[in-house]
Formats: sequence, C-alpha cells, structure tokens
Amino acid sequence: MPQFIDQEILMNSVLGKISDVILNGDGDLIPKSDDHYLAFMSPGIPVLDDDFNYALEGFTGVSRRNVDPDNLEASNGPQDAAPPGDPAELATDAMQKFMRAEGFHAMCDLIPDTSGIVDSGRINVWNPETRISSVYVMALQQSQVFDVEPDDETKAKIERWRSLLQTTETKTNIVTGDQEEITRESNLVRAYNEKMIAYLGAALEYNNLRISALAGQDAEAVQRFAINANLLQMRVRAALNDWSSNGFKGEYEQINAAIQAVEERSFALLKQRYREDFARSLLTNPSSGANFLYTAPAPAGFARTDSGWTEFSFGSGSFKSNHKFTSRQTSGAGAFSFGIFNVGGSGNVTKQRWEGKVDSETFRLKFKMCRVPIYRPWFHLDFIKSGFWRFLPSNVVVANAMISDGASPPNGLMPAITTECVFIRDLDLHFGESHSEFVRQKEGVAGSGGISIGPFWAGGRHSNSSDERSQEANWSQQGIRVPGLQLLGFICHMLPKAPDPHPDITTWI
Repeated sequence: MPQFIDQEILMNSVLGKISDVILNGDGDLIPKSDDHYLAFMSPGIPVLDDDFNYALEGFTGVSRRNVDPDNLEASNGPQDAAPPGDPAELATDAMQKFMRAEGFHAMCDLIPDTSGIVDSGRINVWNPETRISSVYVMALQQSQVFDVEPDDETKAKIERWRSLLQTTETKTNIVTGDQEEITRESNLVRAYNEKMIAYLGAALEYNNLRISALAGQDAEAVQRFAINANLLQMRVRAALNDWSSNGFKGEYEQINAAIQAVEERSFALLKQRYREDFARSLLTNPSSGANFLYTAPAPAGFARTDSGWTEFSFGSGSFKSNHKFTSRQTSGAGAFSFGIFNVGGSGNVTKQRWEGKVDSETFRLKFKMCRVPIYRPWFHLDFIKSGFWRFLPSNVVVANAMISDGASPPNGLMPAITTECVFIRDLDLHFGESHSEFVRQKEGVAGSGGISIGPFWAGGRHSNSSDERSQEANWSQQGIRVPGLQLLGFICHMLPKAPDPHPDITTWI
C-alpha cells in the first residue's frame, strides 16, 4: 500500500542510516565514536578516476596513450612498445596533476562548521569556514613550548623513528625544471593505510547489515543478519588481524607512541621538525601560481580496487527503522531536501524545491560506499592536542586565542578537522510512484551545469574556478544510475581543549 511522505523526512532518514552505519558501532566488535561526526556535501562532488594520479605516480608527467581500461595499474608509466612521450604531452599531464592536487587540498583544508551538530547523532552539513593550514601554521609560529633540551641520543632516535613514517623525495618539476623536495608516506605507512581501509570496509559491511536488522522492520535484513552475522564478525576480525600482521599496525602505533612520549622531553626539537615538514610539503601549482600543501587520500588507489567498498541500500524497511538526521544548518525547516541542485560555472549553485511527496514503500536507493583517510604529512595533530605548548603571551592578537574550547559542540579557531573522506560509486536511485514527476522536474533545471539531489550527484557538468569535469547519469523510468565516483562528505574529528598547557610547566621557550 502506498505511503506518501514529505521528501525531507525520507531524505533525512537516508542520511541518518548512512551516519549510523559509519559512526555508530556496536560497542564491542566495532567501538562507537564519541568525538567524530559526519558532514555531508551540499551538493556532492563528482570525482574522476585520474584525480589521484599525483599520489600514485608523483608529479612527473606520464604518457597515457597505451592505457588499458581493464588494467590501469599496469598502464601507468612508459610502456615497452610505446615511443617516448611527447614533451608537451608529459608537461600537460604533470600540469593536471598539480591542478588536481591543489583542488583536493583546498577541499580537505577547510575547517568544518560544528554549530549544527546534533548531540545524539553528531552529523551535519558541510559548511566550511576557515582553513586548517592557516590555523596550524599560526600555532607553529606564535607558540611557546616546554623548554627541555634532549640529548644527542634522543635526537637520533627521533630522526630514525620519523624516517620510518615519512620519506623525502627530490624530483625535477617537468614544467619549471626546478628541483623539489616532496615529503610522502613511507612504505610502512602505506601498508598500514591499505590494511586499515580493508578493515574499515569489513566493519562498514557488518555495521550496515546490523543496523538494517536492528529495528526488526526489514525481514530480509533480519534473516541475513541472523545467518551471516558470525561470518561477517569473522571477516572483521580477520581484517583486523591482517592489519596487525601485515599492515604494521603495532609498529606504526608504537612509533607514534614513542614520539609522543619523547615530546615531553624534547618539544622544541619536535616543533622545529614540524616546521620543516610544513615547508617540505609546500608546493606551487605552475598553472595558477598558487601555493598549496601536499594532501592525498591514503591509500590513493582505493578507486581502482574493490577493497574497502561496502554495498549500501535503503528501502521501505530502512525507513521504518526510524533513522534520523537533522541539522539547523540546512534548509526546509532544518532538514535536508530532495530538491534538485543545479551546479553552474564557478561553483554557483541554485536549488529548485520539489513540492511533491515520495512513496516510502516503493522508494529505493543503492550504492557502494568507502571511507578513505586523509594524509597530510605537514599536519601533526599530536602537537595541537599536547599540553606542552601555549600561544605567545606577549602577542596580544593570539594570547587568549583558542584552537578549540573543548565544549560540546566545540568552538574556536579550529574546533574540528576532516580526517576521512566518504566516497560512493554506482549510485542507483528510484522514487517509486513519484519517479516520472521527479524526472519531469529535473528537466526544468537541466541544460547547463550538473544536477545534484540532496548530497547525491546525479550527473552533468561540474565546474569551479580551477577545474571542470563531466559525469554522465542514466535517467529513465526504471531509475537514475550514476556509475562514477563521487565525494559524499567528510568524517570530522572534534578537538579537545587546545591549547591546554600543563599547569606544572613554568619554563617556556
């Protein structure tokens, strides 16, 4: 029997289930997250398959005339039977890498808004304010640290530990001819991240089925969970064991713990190293002339594999499970709407509200979802969280400044940071009895730019000040199918009080 409901109610239930799957573990096998929240893009951003080539190949130009779509990894770089790449072609490829790297850094560098967080769900709409890099460099430049000089042996240990986490490469910029030093993750960190993303994928699949079955409204989900829960739990544990055995989980965390322990005795040395990491990560886009900091998804090859991807579906049973999402940062009485977004040139967005209702009994949504950590070799959160620094008291501009006040929700110059991207692909969306009307409404805003439904990109051209890309969608009476990759939102980490200097420290430098 049809059950027509307001579009905002249905969309917010969809987003509520996504947030439940990502953030709300069972407290046993998968721990719950108390200091993270989910920020949805509004609208979503299409992502191309080659957007992260710079993280896989470096910034050197690569000839792609012999690319095999079925084996992209083997197609990267020069081919044995291929003639040398044309210098202009190589320069163009290198230029595109710098542009894509600058664009990804720009998105991940924005500090998410925390004012609309719902305490129970800790979710929000992406509403960025200032930049992480600006606040972080201010903390490095305008801070004092605990004054303890380490001995030479401790200094050597720190250098060795950090060499296990990061490598510095010298490359020739094919466009300018200049020698550049680029700091990237080491093989140990790369293996750690690859095994971690496989674990996150297994955990997402278990959470997805567990939450669908939890309310008992979806009979199929209840049966599948009853039959497969043990197998999925085994898969989560196996992925965790693989992460520990082959992903250097213990070693990576032990190195970070050792560095953190030394910070109490040698913070001046570490602060200087942090400043050097920041300087080494600074790059210049030859096209725009703008400086940006190296930022990449880790691992960068997530889009080329099935590892970490989880099937997500939403139907009538999911709606009856009463997932909720609300945020006062959104339109429509504090709710996320099904209204169609038209994205034009330079990122301009116009919205057309659809006044119709949706049949929750026949509505369906399906896609694959993946959580991917953000790698910033220039940013050290342990410094921000440490109690061994403070802003310079003699500088009246920053003397009383707060990175975060540690409240709930937190406020300050940088109350939260983005830590992971949430990507989806193979979107399949159908509005049931109302689908024909929605297709007709879509035609009213089509013609230029792209189309987005709530936070979901539904095809067309997306452009901003530095980039433009197109992603086709198949609209029919059977549904909307978007085969490409898109950025749905970010997982954000709320920071504790910072700076929060230790009360026993009296000597600062």
